[in-house]
Amino acid sequence: MTRQLVSVRQVSHLQPLTSSASLLLADVDGWKCAMKKGTAEVGDHVVYFEIDSFLPVTDDRFASLRQLNTYNGKLSTRDGRFGFHVKSTKHDDALSQGLIMPLRCFPEITSAIAELRENNTHEETMQKVMGMNFEDKLNVLKMEDATTARIQPSENSLGPCPSFFPKTDIKRVQNCPNLFTAKYKDAVYQETVKMNGSAETVYFICRDSPLYTTLPPLEGRADMPEGRIGVCTRKRDLPDKPGCLFWGAAIYYQLPEKLAALGKSLAIQGELCGSSICQNREGFPEGKHDFYVYRIFDIDVQEALGPAETEEMAEQLGLKHVPVNSYSRLHDIAASNADLLQRAEGVGFYGKPREGLVYKNVQDGRSFKVISNAYLVRNGE
Repeated sequence: MTRQLVSVRQVSHLQPLTSSASLLLADVDGWKCAMKKGTAEVGDHVVYFEIDSFLPVTDDRFASLRQLNTYNGKLSTRDGRFGFHVKSTKHDDALSQGLIMPLRCFPEITSAIAELRENNTHEETMQKVMGMNFEDKLNVLKMEDATTARIQPSENSLGPCPSFFPKTDIKRVQNCPNLFTAKYKDAVYQETVKMNGSAETVYFICRDSPLYTTLPPLEGRADMPEGRIGVCTRKRDLPDKPGCLFWGAAIYYQLPEKLAALGKSLAIQGELCGSSICQNREGFPEGKHDFYVYRIFDIDVQEALGPAETEEMAEQLGLKHVPVNSYSRLHDIAASNADLLQRAEGVGFYGKPREGLVYKNVQDGRSFKVISNAYLVRNGE
């Protein structure tokens, strides 16, 4: 599911902050967010910008952010443009995550609400609008990690990733309000450690597949008698060039030969981690990199393998799987989303504080991630 960087939410609770007479801490779904007094009351609908939103400095509606302590008048950059990076901040003992602004400030959204009201009740209208994404209308981007972006310059790519396998976006736990209802009482989840690196997909398309002819031509080891292998970052399909860490991982694990021998069109998705990636937040030894599988997607049937089946196939292919902590009923290991956030705190296998945890439902494959709040604050996210 596509992440909603900009969405309409409803304020469910407000509490004062002793550290500021002008701010309140608002609850919007599973998020807590500091906002100016008078912005909204309990029950009001507001525009909510999730952390990692990159707001255009050219939009005067965000000009007031220069005066907030959160930003200290500082601008961030993305793709050569200036803007405001929405981050996690501390207020009293609470963590504020995101930005709340009044609905009335955004005619791009109120006009969509007015259009929906022509054929729906107020309740139906607001339910529909709360499921919509508004980042495109407001020119809001996702703040990308600059270190990750430098690994593979865009001029060295073949173009966007193929469309026959999905990106690996998953919801944050704050956007999953129903996990501890009776509906999920007996649901079993695989709990894994979220590795801190750069997303990588290694795909193989059999030569007799109709998808084979849709791929850009490649020479050498990418094109074999059995089919074609490709290597992607989260957004780009990469050529096989010397020094490419992503292709290096695929070759190290002999994936061209192994996937060709399987005779199936598959996408192996995982995290490439190492000393030169994401400021080495995993703590890898200098010069060391490795690839950790978290999903295997069957391209022919357009379905992901189940969590246990993914583990088995990763082992069959001689690949490392992201660390698996357990297979448990969610209600046996936690009583609330807040418990899961606390559970996410911990260290990775190189001793560095980990980014968080990922949970996959073993029956339907639906998943969500729990990012450590300490990690977010420590890394300015």
